[in-house]
Amino acid sequence: MYLIDLIPTPMWRDIVDILFLTVIAYHLYVWFRETRALRVIIGLVALGGVYSIARLWDLYLTTWVFQILWQVLLILLLILFQTEIRQVLERVSPLRYLRSRRRAFKKTFGKELCQMLFEMAADRTGALMVLVRNDNPSEFIHAGQAIMALPDPALIKSIFNRHSPAHDGAIVINQDRITQMGCILPLSENENLPSQYGTRHRAAMGLSEVTDAVCLVVSEERSEVTTVMGGKIVTWQDPDALTAHLNEVIGGPQINVPAAKDFFKGLFIENWRTKLGALALITIAWFALASQQESELTVAVPVQLTGVSDQLVVAQGSTATVDLTLSGRRNKIRTLKDQDVQVSVDLSNIDAGKHFIRLSAKNIFLPFGVKIDQVAPQKILVNLQAQSENQNQTPAPPVEKHAF
Repeated sequence: MYLIDLIPTPMWRDIVDILFLTVIAYHLYVWFRETRALRVIIGLVALGGVYSIARLWDLYLTTWVFQILWQVLLILLLILFQTEIRQVLERVSPLRYLRSRRRAFKKTFGKELCQMLFEMAADRTGALMVLVRNDNPSEFIHAGQAIMALPDPALIKSIFNRHSPAHDGAIVINQDRITQMGCILPLSENENLPSQYGTRHRAAMGLSEVTDAVCLVVSEERSEVTTVMGGKIVTWQDPDALTAHLNEVIGGPQINVPAAKDFFKGLFIENWRTKLGALALITIAWFALASQQESELTVAVPVQLTGVSDQLVVAQGSTATVDLTLSGRRNKIRTLKDQDVQVSVDLSNIDAGKHFIRLSAKNIFLPFGVKIDQVAPQKILVNLQAQSENQNQTPAPPVEKHAF
């Protein structure tokens, strides 16, 4: 029974707390999986577990070292992962939903573009193009030359001609205009990227991991056309299918309201193992931390007077209740009942009259694991009168118990 009492019992607010952090942990994993940020987060969680165990077992030296280590790590994380932190803050910012969800591209331009890509693939001419959507990718794009030109197929082919000095870089297309060429994109650190994909695909993957841009890649080795968006690579065999896809993702504002079946499928079934793992991890962390959390509670406890002589009665004016400020483990404080806390004063060998009695630890009875921080008042008034003196007086009202 004692071990059961030590296990914290979650309330509705705790369940909301667990579910909210589960959603955050899941999305952080999805955003940072297979990147160095995820590996660092896993390492920090492991160190946090060691630190919690050290505190639980009162390992003074280990706890002291970890407290200093956390201060240094926080500064290093802010420096090393400022890009990832800014990315997360931009994704959760409500301001990004106030602007247009998609940049409008002309459908005729999309059709001409897709036909040109397959012609370049047939000629084994490599290419890398970035179609800007909502996020501004300028901070991730290096080098390159700023231009302002219409995306004419002949111009794009000349840029990626093998003899062109800018053919190894990428071109950026923003709002139906080529704004940069010969650009260098950040390479992805995804270790699971198949070896068949070269530098162009890894660069497209790297940019798609930090922005919502659509990257178009033409492979000169395999003569294939692929799109990279959100860290996913898709190979296309038909220019019409690619045109329909581009019109869907960048062809103008669209509002898609998912059906209830699709909504619940995406909420519970998709990536259910990852979601269940996040829920288990947060739940374990909650139980580990909640069992150590201290809580405080102030209650009004009735004063029980015992040992009163048969010739004496407790008259009006006597202290009926005292306020106790209690502290202890949160689960222990939350499950306190009326009968668990008692204040008892023994009046044996005390004569009639008014007496001020100072309360001490022997007068207060508490369950194991609960301690007293404050007693108010510390002295109680006990007014004892002889039975003959109290016969003509109105009897004192009964003491009511106050629920916590």
